[in-house]
Amino acid sequence: QKYKKEGIRPTKGIILEGPPGNGKTIFAKALAEETDIKFIATRGADFQSAMMSMGSRKIKALFKKARKNKPCIIFIDEFDGIGERRSYAGTGVDKENNRIITAMLNEIDGFEQGNGILVIAATNSYDSLDYALIRPGRFDLKFTIGNPDFNTRIKLIEIDTKNKVLEEYLTATKLAETFENLSCSAIETILNEASMTA
Repeated sequence: QKYKKEGIRPTKGIILEGPPGNGKTIFAKALAEETDIKFIATRGADFQSAMMSMGSRKIKALFKKARKNKPCIIFIDEFDGIGERRSYAGTGVDKENNRIITAMLNEIDGFEQGNGILVIAATNSYDSLDYALIRPGRFDLKFTIGNPDFNTRIKLIEIDTKNKVLEEYLTATKLAETFENLSCSAIETILNEASMTA
């Protein structure tokens, strides 16, 4: 409403991209909780169907549900599963994928200023997305959620070892050096498996 009064078009969509296992879904849920609005979660695979035109119907049903529950955030995980660049090879799969993307474009373009719906999409493969989806005016913002840096790894290790007993030489700093270039989920898994082994 504040933006609307100032004549500013609110952001319609945000893309979270980056390697898997670093909390893209958690970021979207946290935003919904912080703003105290409804959160509708789905994933790309939910729209794929052997029946023609079923995917585009599911897209329309999703946005219809969002309009009934606004203000809300629609979160679409594995977005590349439905937003992959269109192909015109003529196969049934290609035609269905094209219909899904067209339905998504129509729904996003149908947003009115300040209508109370924000779409957040997460993908591990940003470069494969259809250009029409990610052009300015649709998914305006893109944030890269990369593997954690050194200080973040220390914090993660402190959280993941909170109820675990470590040898004295295994400090969070030492482990953070060892876990360079690993994702958040990989770090948690290693620490958990090490505890099970011990």
